[in-house]
Amino acid sequence: MKRRVVHRLVITLTLIASMSCVWATAQSNRREEFVRKSGTSLTLGGQPFRYSGPNIEWLGLEGYGPADPMGPHYPSHAEVNDVFATAAMMGARVVRSQTMGDTVGCGKCIEPTNGTFNEAGFQGTDYALAVARKYGMKVIITLVGDCATCSAGGIGQYLAWEKKKDMQDFFTDPQVIAAFEKHIDAVLNHVNPLTGIAYKNDPTIMAWENCNECGLMSILMGANRQSLQQESKWVEAIGKYIKSIDKNHLYLDDSGLFYYYPKVLDDKSVDITTNEYYPHWVKVFDSKQVMTAETFRRDAATVTGHGKVYIVDEYGWDVTDWPTRAEFANVLNTMVQDKNISGDAYWALQAHNTIYGWQPIPANVRNAAYSRRGESGQWWALYWGGINTLINSRKDMQARAEMLRTHAFAMAGIPVPPYPVPPAPVITVKGLGVIAWRGSAGAVNYSVQRQASPTAPWKTICDRCATDTDTPWVDPNPPGLLRVRYRVIAYNADGVASKPSAPR
Repeated sequence: MKRRVVHRLVITLTLIASMSCVWATAQSNRREEFVRKSGTSLTLGGQPFRYSGPNIEWLGLEGYGPADPMGPHYPSHAEVNDVFATAAMMGARVVRSQTMGDTVGCGKCIEPTNGTFNEAGFQGTDYALAVARKYGMKVIITLVGDCATCSAGGIGQYLAWEKKKDMQDFFTDPQVIAAFEKHIDAVLNHVNPLTGIAYKNDPTIMAWENCNECGLMSILMGANRQSLQQESKWVEAIGKYIKSIDKNHLYLDDSGLFYYYPKVLDDKSVDITTNEYYPHWVKVFDSKQVMTAETFRRDAATVTGHGKVYIVDEYGWDVTDWPTRAEFANVLNTMVQDKNISGDAYWALQAHNTIYGWQPIPANVRNAAYSRRGESGQWWALYWGGINTLINSRKDMQARAEMLRTHAFAMAGIPVPPYPVPPAPVITVKGLGVIAWRGSAGAVNYSVQRQASPTAPWKTICDRCATDTDTPWVDPNPPGLLRVRYRVIAYNADGVASKPSAPR
């Protein structure tokens, strides 16, 4: 009896591993395929395509959206490699990034000054696209979004350049529109030196997103019907302009208008319509609106009823959005079950720091009360394995991250595979009885081993006792400060160990 049970278990695990390999191979084999619209659904290589994945805002430029004391700077290759490895481990098929096509008004931006374009400003996006291609992932790129150096975000920068003060001018003034179209032209026609492919021809890109909720500000300021109609015309005009340059990619409307002006759903250039879902912000603005899992289902029916594809471009995952895991599970299950929902992207995934630990919490504040109501990565920044913040516990963050992983494979329609073996950590710092290491994608904890001399055996002095928040790690009893060597081993959530790091 036991042999039969074990035999069945082996067969089951083999099938899961085999299906996972097939899925990974299928992802890789579709690198040259564009995501297409088929009715109100997406296809890839002629097959239905549904996905879940992360928002990774900083892939083009770090410190550009959320406040960052370092200011705008390019992400390191190690950070980009790490976050894509983490996203792949979490089952992602698509990544959305606001800073890969929208950066304006800073020295490291794509467009530092009006009409002047910086080839170096594309380096983050170039590398991110090359890595996404390696993993067989698709990318959604936003064309105007947040901005750390602009008033009212990227929209405000275009208005300032053209000396306009009324926000509605972004949607109606010919000079401002022409300035934005010039930016679009530069992005779509840029040739990635790492792949030799112009962005407009790169199948790694799934869709061009016009803006990040650019209609929201005018709506909050009491836009009238005429204003909304003008913004709807802008949505259509930008779509037509993009498609006059690029015949390959889908056009995504994230203006936020369809809630308030449903006629925007009849704009012919739009392929995909989306919205962003944060009960956190609904509560802050004291809206009468109640956001539940049913909200996703209702919006999907509305959008697909007009012949558009519907996706969820952003949603919160944390306790300020969904106080219990049961509520969050209901949201995730709703998205899997409702075939009108073609994809979703949670906000927002962070990476290991290049030297040790994690990237700092974006838009960081030290006030818990403000964090619960305002804008801060204290509630929305997601670190695989979990960290303690002013809002989230490490245990709850880790549990919700695992829920997101299960959800992503469910959206893809395949069983959840075992966790991959983490890469070996890299010891980056060694001092007198102190070490630090670059974390491993997918690791949840680490062991530290010590060798007292070159001929001595390795001794485990920390048995999975450390996480990425515990670096630099201090040896409590170093035997000989000058001769001792260390190595570190990473463990995934299944308890499977990596190879040891190179000793140091």
